[in-house]
Amino acid sequence: SKPLCLDIEVASVCDLACPFCYREHIVTPDKVIDEKLCYELIDQAAELKIPSIKFNWRGEPLLHPKLSNFIKYAKEKGILETIINTNATNLTIENSNKLIESGLDLIIYSFDGGTKETYEKMRPGRFQKNSFSKVYENIRNFHKVRNEKKAKLPFTKIQMILTEETFQEVESFYELFDDIVDDVTVNQYTERG
Repeated sequence: SKPLCLDIEVASVCDLACPFCYREHIVTPDKVIDEKLCYELIDQAAELKIPSIKFNWRGEPLLHPKLSNFIKYAKEKGILETIINTNATNLTIENSNKLIESGLDLIIYSFDGGTKETYEKMRPGRFQKNSFSKVYENIRNFHKVRNEKKAKLPFTKIQMILTEETFQEVESFYELFDDIVDDVTVNQYTERG
């Protein structure tokens, strides 16, 4: 039987250094996928009639400058569902427009913490300081851009991993995002590395 979803790691680099991530303990290459290879994988998925492609696994997909091109190509090839999971550090207004116009179906934000203090502890920057207010504003701006375009998609989901630090902040997490994303969830910690 054919797979229902293909994960393509378009960027194996991440700009955060989250203490719970396996990337902090296992050396992984900091690189992005070759453009030609990515298009070949999308072609193969379309040929096999795989209905869904997620354009990341553990890296930050917005670090690949051609991400929106890959998504648009996949939609043109008949892929029914395109997904990214992002930390939203690079979700600029320009990137928001590109993602919406590409035909992206689902964007999942990873955001650990219901307060500035916890978020910045759980999601420290790897190359430069990561800012709660900047990332929160990026997510708010995406919501605003999608509304201005009167776009139904991508569906937006935000998730927080339940840890000792975040467990007490579930309610404040919901309050932060309830009016700017379509789905707010909390998940148990699992080690996928």
